[in-house]
Amino acid sequence: MKKELLDLLKKAKPVFGPIHREAVNLSWILEIHSSSLQTGFYVFQSLEQTRFLPMVNGALWGDLPEYFEMLSFYKSTRNFLIHHFQMPLSPEIPLCKKEPIWINLESLSFNIKEFFRKLEEFSTTGFVEIEDRVKREKGYIFLQNGLIVDARTEQQKGTEALKQIIENLSENMCLINLYQLEDIVLSFLLSDPKMVSVFWKLEDAQEFCQELSKRHMGHPLLLVSVSMQDYGYRVFMDGYVIYQSAFDEEADVFEAYLVNQIKRFDILNPYDYIEEGSKIKVLKTNDNSSIIYFCPACWSVISEKDEICPNCGYDLREFHKMPYEYKLLMGLEHPVLEMRMNVIHTVGIKDLASAIPQLEYMANKESNPILLMAIVDALGKMSHVEALELLRKLSHHPYPIVRSRAKYILERKIASKKSSV
Repeated sequence: MKKELLDLLKKAKPVFGPIHREAVNLSWILEIHSSSLQTGFYVFQSLEQTRFLPMVNGALWGDLPEYFEMLSFYKSTRNFLIHHFQMPLSPEIPLCKKEPIWINLESLSFNIKEFFRKLEEFSTTGFVEIEDRVKREKGYIFLQNGLIVDARTEQQKGTEALKQIIENLSENMCLINLYQLEDIVLSFLLSDPKMVSVFWKLEDAQEFCQELSKRHMGHPLLLVSVSMQDYGYRVFMDGYVIYQSAFDEEADVFEAYLVNQIKRFDILNPYDYIEEGSKIKVLKTNDNSSIIYFCPACWSVISEKDEICPNCGYDLREFHKMPYEYKLLMGLEHPVLEMRMNVIHTVGIKDLASAIPQLEYMANKESNPILLMAIVDALGKMSHVEALELLRKLSHHPYPIVRSRAKYILERKIASKKSSV
């Protein structure tokens, strides 16, 4: 396993690091990744050995090494970790996440009913992923043509899960992303497919799926490509491939799922569980004050007088002792858009090289074009080669406005370098 992972890392880029042990506050990094429900693995390197430590939805699986020299963190899919680290967990529903659809919550005044009406208006088939940063759990709402057909949390399904997610939206800090799926994939994934086999070679997986789908005539069989970053789908029926999307033939592992019966969808009505005027909102610690205080580790709302976060136990006094650069890096995770924009602007002005991995992570995850433009402008102020490389990537971004801005700044930087030679 170690050799396989090392080979994969030659082609992958970490979202954090590599950074020297003396240049990082490890407890802070762990807390940030835990509070943001990261799934991936750490690589601890020293001259003697390389150690791996997986993290699933913010929870570490294993013990920290007593000594290391360099630290990196790689994002990955949960199923990738399960197979590579032989973890005693059930694989998750393999949800393919390409480019999220952006919904401007500010334009909806953060009204929860308006949010669901907007989903209907989009007529989207896919799912909404909701990360509750206070409870540290994820929920999923599944849509067919804009109508809710299922909802799931780690503990619940259907109506009960939908009620819980709506309650979380109205009470806690949540991150929301909307993704598209094809109808056929949505039908398979919500029909509770049973995993029947796992393969490390595509040829073996392909042959197995063809033969099994012939034996189970009329029942679809789903082959999922599991890579470090994403999933892909290939659907077999009666021995033939009838559909595929984002399928990676060079993936690290392949999962075969059999669907015994396609589920009929029931429409769930979210409005039955939303109180009138309920909002996706930023809570205040004092109704007479316009200042909102957040824990920099879990981003739950705290009191101005708190020394220990009542939600996660983080020692807020330690935060005040941190170097300013560390505080800026933490601010890139701030739940309030305007604050994130200010921090992005500041790290650009300060030419903060250690912020570039986090800016790249944000550029890959964020769907808000205003924030993406702020990242482009910040990179334009930086002098590091890594900032130039990220600008080149953003010059091919799907959003035309981001793409054109990145190209403009990139051309100016290149022209400026040529004139200075």
